[in-house]
Amino acid sequence: MAGETTNNNEILIPQLSRMWLAPVGTVAPADATVAMPAGWYTVGLFTEDSLKFNSEPNFEQVRSAQSSYPTRTFQTTDAATIEVDLQQWSGRNFKAVYGGGSITAVTPQGGGKHYRFAPPRIGGRTEIAACMEVIDGGKHYRYVIPRTMQMEGVSKELAKTKESVLPLRLAVQGGDETDAWYVLTDDPAFQPPTPTIVTISPSTGSASGGTAVTITGTDLDSVTAVNFGSTAGTGLILKNDTELSVISPAGTTGAKDVVLVSAGGNVTKTGGFTYA
Repeated sequence: MAGETTNNNEILIPQLSRMWLAPVGTVAPADATVAMPAGWYTVGLFTEDSLKFNSEPNFEQVRSAQSSYPTRTFQTTDAATIEVDLQQWSGRNFKAVYGGGSITAVTPQGGGKHYRFAPPRIGGRTEIAACMEVIDGGKHYRYVIPRTMQMEGVSKELAKTKESVLPLRLAVQGGDETDAWYVLTDDPAFQPPTPTIVTISPSTGSASGGTAVTITGTDLDSVTAVNFGSTAGTGLILKNDTELSVISPAGTTGAKDVVLVSAGGNVTKTGGFTYA
């Protein structure tokens, strides 16, 4: 179609996947490829088509007598879940699948070592942190979930004709102090566009600083700082992707470059603001 943008490099084919777990509060990976920090462990092998991440927001609708359609829709809650069928049976994986529990040593009459796993009792389930890793060639994605909890029953098939898997089902837990989940990636398709500057108003202000400046342009929602010369402004407010406001810092008399700092790249308006 005319004007259509196509790029087959943006098609994801999960060629390799891993699932990592850790105690809540363990330091998360800083990027998409760094070695996993101490405290994380992999669940090992899992079936090739079972890894799923589901985001499940819930909405309510207001209906009015004057319309056949909802007159307003608002989100009430948010939810997300992780699903994967583990092929490796281990004490760690059993505790993850059942939401906790205990493993104790048993002394068998015939010698050797035996172990006893007991699932958690009511109120005894524990939260864990999770990291889903997906690799497609040179592209890496990590879904980092700081807090999750097993909140489903466990059903295992013990058939002779195929391996018996452990169904790991985790519900994402949230909190106001952190993101409930986020993605780290080195995929270049995620790079935000470079912003542009259309207007700076006012374009002059006191050398003592404190001037409220409005900047209009495009793709401003990715701006993280506005520099007046070499000094950053304060009170940055991103109103939308076409407008932001900032307070000018103190400076010396004369015209200064205005630089928008952005993940998509920096843009400069030469002599964009003059200190009087």
